[in-house]
Amino acid sequence: MSSQLIEIFLFVDPLGKRCNNARKIISKFKTERPERIKVRVIPMVNFSKVYRHTRRQSVSLDSSIVDQNNQFSNNTYQACLAFHASAMQGKKMAHKFLEVLQEQVVEEGLPYTDELMYSIVKNIGLDVEMFTEDYESELTEKIYKKNLNIAAEMKVKSTPSCIIFKDDDEEEAIRLNKEIEKEILHSLCGIDNSLKPKADDDEVSKESKLEKNVLKLK
Repeated sequence: MSSQLIEIFLFVDPLGKRCNNARKIISKFKTERPERIKVRVIPMVNFSKVYRHTRRQSVSLDSSIVDQNNQFSNNTYQACLAFHASAMQGKKMAHKFLEVLQEQVVEEGLPYTDELMYSIVKNIGLDVEMFTEDYESELTEKIYKKNLNIAAEMKVKSTPSCIIFKDDDEEEAIRLNKEIEKEILHSLCGIDNSLKPKADDDEVSKESKLEKNVLKLK
């Protein structure tokens, strides 16, 4: 394994389908790289996504779009706090919590509730009492707000998005918006050895995606 380091900040809506796909892609990407890969997941409420979701789901006569927006954004916010509370018991536990949460909500279609949240907490082996204390604490809210500041500093406005730092170079980074694809990640990081050869038109398509999706930060 290379001694070089790639650090990825992954900004996700914990209840979002595209964010679930992005998480899986980056997990797979990690296994295909020779460098050390450090992934920092930052959950956040994407209000434009909340509005689009509730517009699609607004079929009830008993609930206005505003009410549904509020409910969905609150669920997302509580899921963000739950992620940070699980992280108090270790980064791996937080990543496991997010993985199982997305499997059940995004892939299986279960509604997000406190009961579901605590079911996941118990099933992945978190200390429930400690989790509850952290979940309800002001510290967890402060951590969430601090991470929103990080998103603002990195000019992240949508989810999923990722910021890539290579070789501990904090002066320059690459922000990947919209579609996060494994082939694009490999191209950005300089190695395509694990990828199958592409036809010329595929290469043009990949370059086009890179040009549209990648923004450099300095």
